[in-house]
Amino acid sequence: MQTLEPFQLLIKERCGFAFKANAVHTLETSIRQRMAELGIEELSRYLRVIKFSAEELHKLIDLITINETYFFREKQHFDVLCKILGDRLAGGLHGKIKILSAGCSTGEEAYSIVISLVERFGFGIMENIEVHGVDIDRNAIKAADAAIYRGNSFRTHESMLMRFFVERADQAYELLPVLKQGVRFQVGNLLELHQNPALQGMDVIFYRNVSIYFEREVQQLIFKGLTDILNHDGYLFLGASETYGHDVGILPLIEHGNVFVYHKKRHHAPTRAARPAINNVRRPQSVSVQSPSQALPPLGKGRAARLPQSKPADEKTDVDLKSLFDKALLAAKHKDNNNALGMIDEILAMDASCIKAHALKASILLNLQKLREAGEVCQSILALDEWNIEGYILLGMMARMEGDCETALHRLRTALYLRASCWLAHFFMAEIYAECLDADGARREYSVTLKLLEKQGIDDHGLTLFPLSFSVDQLINLCRHNIHKMASLQQK
Repeated sequence: MQTLEPFQLLIKERCGFAFKANAVHTLETSIRQRMAELGIEELSRYLRVIKFSAEELHKLIDLITINETYFFREKQHFDVLCKILGDRLAGGLHGKIKILSAGCSTGEEAYSIVISLVERFGFGIMENIEVHGVDIDRNAIKAADAAIYRGNSFRTHESMLMRFFVERADQAYELLPVLKQGVRFQVGNLLELHQNPALQGMDVIFYRNVSIYFEREVQQLIFKGLTDILNHDGYLFLGASETYGHDVGILPLIEHGNVFVYHKKRHHAPTRAARPAINNVRRPQSVSVQSPSQALPPLGKGRAARLPQSKPADEKTDVDLKSLFDKALLAAKHKDNNNALGMIDEILAMDASCIKAHALKASILLNLQKLREAGEVCQSILALDEWNIEGYILLGMMARMEGDCETALHRLRTALYLRASCWLAHFFMAEIYAECLDADGARREYSVTLKLLEKQGIDDHGLTLFPLSFSVDQLINLCRHNIHKMASLQQK
């Protein structure tokens, strides 16, 4: 078979999966099976099909994913879960406790959660918990909903488990209906959980023995997304072999009994050293261009892992830096670039970890077509704060200007994983798809851009410096025009 690299890249891009050497054979076998069933002989043609058909891509993913799991895998995690819920019950509950099995496969983990709690607290606990299971494999979710299992799922604690199952004539075992009804399963991409309203505000998340399928960058994106949907004072469980690999400063790792688990403390902050903010104002979720008279978000917020840190600024220096940044931003808006860059260098001499100054510098260099220098500044931004949306948007814009559409799309998707409401990232993706004659992708992204602009206007573009020459109405009309244009191309 011809090279499978385009398939590997596409599946990684859409789902985050990374194929190790021993998994490539599974991919090849799955592709051959689907091509035979569809009567397709050319590999390039099937690649085009899965690019434009989400349904066919799902069918291929269903064949590729390996659903190897069993009840009470790493039993100590369920013991700790019972201890956590026992403490919550003793302290008095305020609403149901929400628990998520992320990458739930065929349901053994999610049902183990329910069974362990019922075993400890009785069936009455069902009134106090809400358990969800999510997996990208549709066949696995169907099996989870059915809750019918055979011997391989019962590798440990079989005698205890059998109390909760009914034996069938086909030598399989079906979970008691009352327990089956205690879990809500759904198909979902782990990179997109933040977009699902039903999965917000989790108290406990099990994300175990799943991250091994993803490359490091995707692992961190998923972990960040899980952190975002986790309530304060919530807990995140990973498999024993995965736990330490995710200790990157996003959540603190604590020991609970004899188990290490991530804990989102009520006043959560990154566990690694962060620079003090220039303003004593909490950093907002979205960043918009502001006039110099408006209060700016903190300029120095972020991690200084690789850049030298300056000494903490006193109150007078805070004011000086803010004033200097205001002037630099105003100069940049008036295209007085040399003066703006000079003031930015002054700011960075006083505070090398000032992310907003780095971002403004990168934007100016980008506008001057100095792509190499702009790229270096963006890498400095991500060294300070690897979840900085502006760094990824700017890198995406640079890649597009260099004609590297694949890298541009990758950077912009990363930005959208961090903040799905950024219309500018969607718009640039639409433009790239249109340039690549991907009418379906362009139409989809223009439609998302249109909805976001109609709902929230143009402020949520994600950049410090973005002088718009169009009004929101003009942008809306442009999107509508391009949607119609892409629809016409699809009909040809």
